[in-house]
Amino acid sequence: LAGPIALGLLLGAELLLTDGKLSFGYIYGFFLFGCVSMTFVLNFMSPQDAISFWTVTSILGYSLLPVNLLAAVKLLVVNLGNFIMFGRILALLTVLWCTVSSTRLMEQGCDMRNQRYLIAYPIALMYTAFVMITIF
Repeated sequence: LAGPIALGLLLGAELLLTDGKLSFGYIYGFFLFGCVSMTFVLNFMSPQDAISFWTVTSILGYSLLPVNLLAAVKLLVVNLGNFIMFGRILALLTVLWCTVSSTRLMEQGCDMRNQRYLIAYPIALMYTAFVMITIF
């Protein structure tokens, strides 16, 4: 779990450089709430065994990497050149990338191929919250 924690710290540091505001509480709050909620949802839908909180946290945490890339691009490109529309298109692509990667990992790791669209919707909402924190 060092990787998801490091990605969360990196995102907070990038947002601190971009906006000058401390967002660590929001990042960890949304992440913890999203992981607990997804653990409950996945365990309710799971056809076989119980899915651990640590598995969900690892998958959702490592899929946070595209949001870190978006924050770095925002720091370099959007703030310097004032490309607002370009930033929003990148934000949409980032949400799609995070959602697809974490949904694929969940469906393969938890053997839930038939429920992949039911898994994808709450994951997309969670990553949308992270991207909204990042771009605004």
